[in-house]
Amino acid sequence: MIIFNTTYCLDTTIHDECLVWLKESYIPVAVHSGEVNKPTLARIYSHEEGVGENYSLQFKVKSIEILEHWYESTGNPLHQALNEKFGEKVLTFTTLMEEVTL
Repeated sequence: MIIFNTTYCLDTTIHDECLVWLKESYIPVAVHSGEVNKPTLARIYSHEEGVGENYSLQFKVKSIEILEHWYESTGNPLHQALNEKFGEKVLTFTTLMEEVTL
């Protein structure tokens, strides 16, 4: 199982609005196809003050190939919508991880 993680750094001026948008718009559209699932959203604690709030949004996906298809059909348009709505007030980076059996 692949964990698809995107970290979001939200400028304080759009924090509340962007968090609501992620919960009410982004996540429902992202999981609609069933290709990515089990979303989790977590606040990242930081020792740096004044740089905004950071969040980790994770989805699980069966394979990188499925994720690539999802990104082309759904993920890229969602990212573009995020950029159009919030511009440079939201910074993101993505990490792919593979689940390891304990």
